Amino acid sequence: MRETKYECFPHKEFRPERALQSGNGLANWNTLVRLSFVTLSLSRCSLTFSRSTAGAETTSTSLTWWALAMIAQPEIQRRAQAELDAVVGRARPPTFSDASSLPYIQAIVKETLRWRPSLPLGIPHIMAEDVWYEGVFIPKGTMCIANLWQCHHDPESYGDDAAKFNPERFLDAESRILHGPAETRDEGHSTYGFGRRACVGKHVANDTLFITIATVLWAANLERVRDLNGKEVHLDTETVVDTGMTV
Repeated sequence: MRETKYECFPHKEFRPERALQSGNGLANWNTLVRLSFVTLSLSRCSLTFSRSTAGAETTSTSLTWWALAMIAQPEIQRRAQAELDAVVGRARPPTFSDASSLPYIQAIVKETLRWRPSLPLGIPHIMAEDVWYEGVFIPKGTMCIANLWQCHHDPESYGDDAAKFNPERFLDAESRILHGPAETRDEGHSTYGFGRRACVGKHVANDTLFITIATVLWAANLERVRDLNGKEVHLDTETVVDTGMTV
């Protein structure tokens, strides 16, 4: 039976490096940073820290939106938990080896990144040379900004319900993961960018989101807050508070 309150690692002797190596630990970037400081030379620590900070911020943003979606649409949460119960059971937590048997959880990861990209306007790029694109001249040195929000909410690409959180858009009729367009490198979205400058940490991000989402849903129910009268408090899934982003 799931508990509404959940603490990931309550035991004071928990060793994060062992959990990560065995596949049973949440891939926590802060933990990885601390381990890097212990095991790496000073010349490599700064690089590890910079990469980890960026990954931690974007991933935590995605997890915040995911949690909001689970609370706003409990039917999706229940379906994901039913898949976990059928595949993993209650005797152990999910691991990375369960990923191929949990297509709905994988679809939730993809839909979270599509529905609310952590960088709605992507990362700016500078033109390395003069280019003509669909009749428009773009001179060398021009800064180009990709409107990922518009791309991800385009009804022509994602259907009339593009504004809605719906993991099923990434599943076929037999509940198997659909391969995305070639230009998205099978991701089904463009959150990780384009071409050679696509995010090099996308595999870590996908794995982190998968194991975190799977573990939390395996262990807990995410529920809406109630007021003093016992009524559910209104949930706003549209308002965004911009606190900036580490690049």
